[in-house]
Amino acid sequence: MNRRFASMVVAAGLVLALGSQGLMQPTVGQEKAAVKEKAAPAKTAKKPAGRLPAHYAKVGVSDEQRKTIYGIQAGYNTQIEALQKQIDALKAKEDAEVVAVLTPDQKKKLDEFIAEAKKAAEERGGKKKSS
Repeated sequence: MNRRFASMVVAAGLVLALGSQGLMQPTVGQEKAAVKEKAAPAKTAKKPAGRLPAHYAKVGVSDEQRKTIYGIQAGYNTQIEALQKQIDALKAKEDAEVVAVLTPDQKKKLDEFIAEAKKAAEERGGKKKSS
């Protein structure tokens, strides 16, 4: 259990770190804004897509530097996505191995507990992912 918790903490830290550095995927709202931007008339110059890391705007980076930074981020995004898929696969494999340790009766009880927790979460309006 401690190993599972530790891996979740590390994964959460990675997500937070990547998010704070502007390396995460755009949110749904940002995607909608991007769609609106594409539909906008060609009167305005299109800004390069991306997000500067924390405090970079305060040091006065030029437009050329912004473009370079956004290009670097785009290059790493594909690698990060591939690594995230590997992390997800490892977590699924770990979960399967952990569940395999349980007896059939324990698995049945676990499924019941998970179903109850999922139902309670839905009633609260939240959408929690079961393990």
